[in-house]
Amino acid sequence: MRACRHGLSAVLLCVAAMTACTAAAELPTLEDAARQLDSDGGALLSSAGLRLSTESPVDDDSCVPGQVRRYFRAESDLASASSGLLDLLQEMGYDKVVDDLDLRDGDQDVSVLRNPETRLTFELTVLSGDRPGVRIIGKTTCYATD
Repeated sequence: MRACRHGLSAVLLCVAAMTACTAAAELPTLEDAARQLDSDGGALLSSAGLRLSTESPVDDDSCVPGQVRRYFRAESDLASASSGLLDLLQEMGYDKVVDDLDLRDGDQDVSVLRNPETRLTFELTVLSGDRPGVRIIGKTTCYATD
């Protein structure tokens, strides 16, 4: 009886693991991910009074050759613009992956958040010191070019 119970538990764990792996393997298309990146970035822009960086490219070729990713960059000269951005990203389904304790760099506080479903990543940097401000960089994962 005890062996049967443990066997059933093992089978259920294997099925759950296979389901999780199958669900995680479904990557949104680059177009879908780019739309979601624009939508989430727009929500951040409107909530914090940030402005899009003019030099920010739409496509980023920092992936391995043959791959591309979409990119979003916004900033503000006011450090107070960061107020509530972490909470907003977490409400949108982003999990904190790294925070400033891991990336402490003098005048910069950095947090990195990732949405496990869309695989979008946002990096929030709050600058202090001589030139205070806020910078947000959002990226899709790398996709193969067609």
